[in-house]
Amino acid sequence: MFTTNAIVRPLTTADSEYSVCGYSVLRKAKVVKTFATNLKGNNMQIEVLDHVNPAVIGKKYKVNSRYFEEINPEWIWVDAYKGTDANMQCKGKQYTMNVEHTYPGTIALGTKGYHVCTDIKDCFKTYDYNFQNRFFKVKALVSANAYAHRNPNNTTLVAKAVKFVDEVTYDPETIAAKRTSL
Repeated sequence: MFTTNAIVRPLTTADSEYSVCGYSVLRKAKVVKTFATNLKGNNMQIEVLDHVNPAVIGKKYKVNSRYFEEINPEWIWVDAYKGTDANMQCKGKQYTMNVEHTYPGTIALGTKGYHVCTDIKDCFKTYDYNFQNRFFKVKALVSANAYAHRNPNNTTLVAKAVKFVDEVTYDPETIAAKRTSL
């Protein structure tokens, strides 16, 4: 049995075990967090933190704990977004596509490290939709604990390493409509 807020993942053994669990979608879950572990028998409730299908992230399931294992990674790679200026720079740091950039030293949210957001809307708090700033999908190496306990109203995280994988494009009409909804 796991403690509440434990970081767990599905076991990678036989696919048939997931039919017992009742959720074949969990087979592709990368990271989940327990939030109710004192249920009858081996049952627990989990929340999906990282999944190959973004629509599954945040969903909660009642599962049997015997189909999961606890993981205690200090750092995990997550999908996120990052804003830059028109030259693909942020605070003087020049970024390059498909290159892993590692921060030299201790990181701290708000002051040191590579700041990323798991929701692109949070990037717009720092970088406006001014058609000069650029936005990217990135892979970010973040603290597993910070990721598991991030604020749903502000998904900004500080990363130890970041890799830019794709630029997010947008059109002016969509941006004008979104500006009013932010």
